[in-house]
Amino acid sequence: MQAQCEQCGTPLPGLAPGHVLLTCRGCGVTYHVRDNGSFRRVGGPVAPTEGKPVVARGSVSVAPPNFLVERDDGALRIGWTAPSFDAMYAVLGILLVAVLYAVRFPDQVASFNVLEWSCVGGVLLMGLYPAIAMALNLTWVEVKGDTLRITSKPLPVFGAATVDVRTLDSLAVHAFTRKGGKGLYVLRRFALNARTRDGQTLTLVTGFENEGDAAWLADTLRRHLRLKDGPWGETVPSDD
Repeated sequence: MQAQCEQCGTPLPGLAPGHVLLTCRGCGVTYHVRDNGSFRRVGGPVAPTEGKPVVARGSVSVAPPNFLVERDDGALRIGWTAPSFDAMYAVLGILLVAVLYAVRFPDQVASFNVLEWSCVGGVLLMGLYPAIAMALNLTWVEVKGDTLRITSKPLPVFGAATVDVRTLDSLAVHAFTRKGGKGLYVLRRFALNARTRDGQTLTLVTGFENEGDAAWLADTLRRHLRLKDGPWGETVPSDD
């Protein structure tokens, strides 16, 4: 259940990462939020004497520590960085191929000239760049007006996507597995999927190693956009 102010009943917004205090937008009451989402009043204006105060209900949505949340003039921006084992595996795989080639063809490698070494370096850089970007970049989801945009910064990469939020019906977290090394390792990952009003499924963001991170992102976007929980869920109130 979404948290509500004990004084005026206004839904409380999610807590920004790194903060423990939250202020109600309706009446200005300040709350201290614990790690589990429970909260207690610590300050703010006193309620009028007439009328029975509203009892605080629900729990505050607490952002995971690796997330950044920005709200400005109705726009919502959520960014996160999640150093992934996928990037490490990609780097190790490319380096392993290079070492095996050098061991298998030592004479050919020893005869490389400057131009050939430059070509080898360029190929390695092209192969390593996506893995480096995956490890260093922040992924940003920005909702502004009727547009949801997904980008990755600061290193430029392909894959930026723009979605018209008016076409969306629901959001859900999808679990999947990745296998590599001919079955030597199996990785469990999570993606945030959207279902459109005409029944299509879109993958908005993928590669989460922690289901809780994907679930928090889905819940925050769902409340901001007033979408359903999964293809057959019920609508939830907005926290804006």
